[in-house]
Amino acid sequence: MMGGKEEKQTSPVQNKEQEKKEEEQVQDKQEKKEEEFKEKKAEGKKGSEGAVKKEVEDEEEDSEEEEEEEPKLKYERVCGDLRDILKRDAATCIAANSKLIIVGTSWGRIHVLDHQGNKVREFAPHNSPVTQLDLDANGDYIASCCHDRRVVVQGLYTSENSHTLVLEAPVRCVTLDPMYYKPRSGRRFVVGTTKLILYEKALFGQLRSSVLAEGGGAGPVRAMRWAGQFLAWATDSGVRVTDMATKSIITLIKRDHSLALPGEQYLPHLCWANEQTLMVGWGDSIKVCRVRVRSTPHSPHLTPAPVSLPLHYLEIVFMFTTDFYVCGLGPLDEHVVVLAYNKRTDRQQASLGLDSRRPQIRVLEPLQGTFEELSMDVLETRGYQEYLPANYHLECLVEDKQFYIVCPQDIVVAKPRSADDRMEWLLEHNKYAEALELVRASREVRQHTVLSVGQAYIDHLMSVHRYQEAAKMCTEILGQDKALWEQAVVWFNRARQLRVLSPHLPQGEGLYLDPAVYQTVLLDLLHSDHQGFLQVVQQWSGHLYNVPYIINAVLELLARNTNNLTLLRALAHLYSNIDKHDKALAIYLKLKHTGVFALIGRHNLYSCVAKHVVDLMTLDAAATLEMCVQHTDAVPPESVTAPLTNHQEYLYKYLDALYEHCRDLSKPYHTLLISLYADWNRPKLLPLLLHSSSYDLEAALRVCQSRCLTVETIHLLDRTGNSQESLRLILEEQQDLPWAIRLCKEHDDVDLWGQLINYSLDKPECIRQLLNNIGTHIDPLLIVQRIPEGMEIPGLRDALVKILHDYHLQIELRTGCQHILVADGSNLLKKKVAAQNVAVPVYRDTECAACNKKVLNHRRGGEQSSVVVFACRHVYHQLCVPEDAGQEQEVCLVCRNDKRRNFLTF
Repeated sequence: MMGGKEEKQTSPVQNKEQEKKEEEQVQDKQEKKEEEFKEKKAEGKKGSEGAVKKEVEDEEEDSEEEEEEEPKLKYERVCGDLRDILKRDAATCIAANSKLIIVGTSWGRIHVLDHQGNKVREFAPHNSPVTQLDLDANGDYIASCCHDRRVVVQGLYTSENSHTLVLEAPVRCVTLDPMYYKPRSGRRFVVGTTKLILYEKALFGQLRSSVLAEGGGAGPVRAMRWAGQFLAWATDSGVRVTDMATKSIITLIKRDHSLALPGEQYLPHLCWANEQTLMVGWGDSIKVCRVRVRSTPHSPHLTPAPVSLPLHYLEIVFMFTTDFYVCGLGPLDEHVVVLAYNKRTDRQQASLGLDSRRPQIRVLEPLQGTFEELSMDVLETRGYQEYLPANYHLECLVEDKQFYIVCPQDIVVAKPRSADDRMEWLLEHNKYAEALELVRASREVRQHTVLSVGQAYIDHLMSVHRYQEAAKMCTEILGQDKALWEQAVVWFNRARQLRVLSPHLPQGEGLYLDPAVYQTVLLDLLHSDHQGFLQVVQQWSGHLYNVPYIINAVLELLARNTNNLTLLRALAHLYSNIDKHDKALAIYLKLKHTGVFALIGRHNLYSCVAKHVVDLMTLDAAATLEMCVQHTDAVPPESVTAPLTNHQEYLYKYLDALYEHCRDLSKPYHTLLISLYADWNRPKLLPLLLHSSSYDLEAALRVCQSRCLTVETIHLLDRTGNSQESLRLILEEQQDLPWAIRLCKEHDDVDLWGQLINYSLDKPECIRQLLNNIGTHIDPLLIVQRIPEGMEIPGLRDALVKILHDYHLQIELRTGCQHILVADGSNLLKKKVAAQNVAVPVYRDTECAACNKKVLNHRRGGEQSSVVVFACRHVYHQLCVPEDAGQEQEVCLVCRNDKRRNFLTF
């Protein structure tokens, strides 16, 4: 064997007397330590179940504190038997898995504990401080080493494959093959002194050693971690990774932090996040590396390298420098958890609670060349005042996400915060909105419910006088719980904030509170907030509370203040709730409030409209007219026109709306409407006169003549038959010759044409227009012959040419029509003759229409009788047609009532 020899393992029972001697030797030293840490022990009694943690405060010049961030981890002090152990001894290293915690001490003892700190077993394999412990992947074997050059591999459940080695140099670290517990794994473990030595099982159970790497002046091996097939180990010159399958070094990561930091005090820290990811923390630098497979070039033109490179290599993914010293690190999802020690320690601030010597747990997000700090927790471990970075260790359980912080007098475990932990933190820091969101979204919360968190939130909002938000939360939290709602009314009543809660109280949909609750809210609003009282009365249904009781309370207040319009509106709504609509309507009209229309529509009070139509029109004419014309069955026109007789403008608006929407109902009022249109809306008068026939012509004519409405008067005179007077007004008043010509053409009256010609004879322009427009209505000679001689008429020649052209065109049209009529008559006659000359077949089975016998088989005297066939295709025997029928014989007896048809006789 190289580097040492194997000794027989000493059992814990045999070492019992030796332990007692060792305890006596160090008793005096331990008593001094106990006196120094007396105060810290008292603090530990108060918080024995958890480590005391402080949040980082920014010490800015303005002394303002930033908002406290939620921590990522929670901390608990490992107690149980460990407390008594650390009273008389000091922890130097730790190893842990999901089942056990293994603690090495300064007396060389190894304590096997459960996660609560209770002792399971104890070994005493060393006589000096244990420098490192390691467990295999299954937790069956422990490897330990110390400065007494002894390396011990101890089985927890069996003595097989246990070894004790004494080497030639002090041993600082040892690591087991993760598969050490497997029979065919080779039972390998590696020891680090000034060189790296691999021990593995040979034939007959012997150990075979081999040197994996010589020191070469790089200093002792200070740290080792084995994961999968890769072993990471560190010396003063840097970190190396060895492929245990090929036993060759694949990567060297050189030390890049300050050489002024001694290796004994600022140790390297290694952690495998998985079998492919290595984390390195050393001094004030952190690196995250990943194992890569080297790609092989495929091009045949490339010459092979003279040196064979290993298949794997390590790539640095993240690398950055910190403002603290790294005392241990481990992975937390995609982040890095670091046990940190401040670079600068200020003892003068210790009395202020700002002692920078306390260790810290920092959660970092690695970035390219830098990092982002997600959280920082300051730990108050026992005896931290005397410790340096080398006295702290961090053991990480990657799968369980647990981190054990070790110092000589204390062990603290850090775990990710559960949903309940986060809930407690949010509630302690008054972050109720986030807490409520968490309890709704997460199924992992066990100690809180939506109701409990919601009630706490409501209490908090009430305490800080945020009553609006508290009232809204009641709707979300209290749900359908009647007792909780009534309790909420009590809370808000004590705070005199019922007006804030009132819009959120349940009003049905499966939940009704006691009527007394609603009455309490209404009475509070009645005496404190009249506008709020009105809004609630309008929103709440009348069956929720005792309406007469509230009405009496309102009347009492109105007795002292009769002009309170808000209370009057509320009173009207209350009367409406108990079907006293007449009182409600009267109040609304008194207030001149437009809510009267909603009241009428809501309770179908259209029969009351006619009674109050003048007041309603004064309040809102458009809304009143809409009700009247849309509900004519309940509001007949005669009931509306009578009250509006003395209000001509309102009457005009009503009859106009009635004419637009219900013309049949408006016919009896067209005569009245004509006079109203003449006064209020003249453009609508003429269309009414032209399209309606339901008015008195004489009355309408008097209206138009009295108001000098010439155009309307002309139309009325024309309708009454006085077209000559109409023509006179057109010519004299309107002086509109085209209109006069159109009038004459419409009536085609010679007298009218004569009146028009007489008017135009002394006006050359009128003569020209007449000649251009008379066409064929009258003989143009009647005008031409009466033109005074010597009168100069502009455009006369063109007018005469046009007359002649029109005359010739008319003659051509008549000739063409005559030709067409003659041709059509000739064609129709030919068709008629051809139709009459068509033969009518008579079959053997044809029957006589008179005697119903076959016409071709009826014989008299042996001769075939004659047959008479009519154009209607009825056939008779000649003998069956009456001889005395005269001209009627030419008509079918069956079709006698039809027009005459020709017949054929065969």
